[in-house]
Amino acid sequence: MLKLRRPFIAKWGYKNLMNCVTDTHSLLWWFTDSPKISPKALGLFEKCERGEIIIFIPTIVIAEALSIFDKKRISFNFRRLFKQINESENFVLVALDFPILQKMVDLKDIPELHDKIIVSTAKYFNLPIITRDRHLQTLSYIKTIW
Repeated sequence: MLKLRRPFIAKWGYKNLMNCVTDTHSLLWWFTDSPKISPKALGLFEKCERGEIIIFIPTIVIAEALSIFDKKRISFNFRRLFKQINESENFVLVALDFPILQKMVDLKDIPELHDKIIVSTAKYFNLPIITRDRHLQTLSYIKTIW
């Protein structure tokens, strides 16, 4: 069964300050060994694999990954990705719940719903986002890493 960790549970116990949130493309480019991923982003995923940091994955990212898989926009094994994330202690799935929805209310400058959920998750945890998204990189209230 898929392990979903509620934000207030995952918040304590993850002490490393370099923890972060990932967006969909970053996660998929890491998983598929794409040359599109930046060296910094790749380094963070490698640290996560070694257990040095936690990468939080909003459930909307997994839903987007499934949509990309279903539309065959990127060729990858979705079930393997899903299993790897579910079995890892270093990737933490974050459900969209009330505290994150509360953060979304004030995000008027992010028109895209998926991005709004990802940014709200990062704001909730006060963590940077691994993203190449230019719009998100211009936001002053969130740190991005690429």
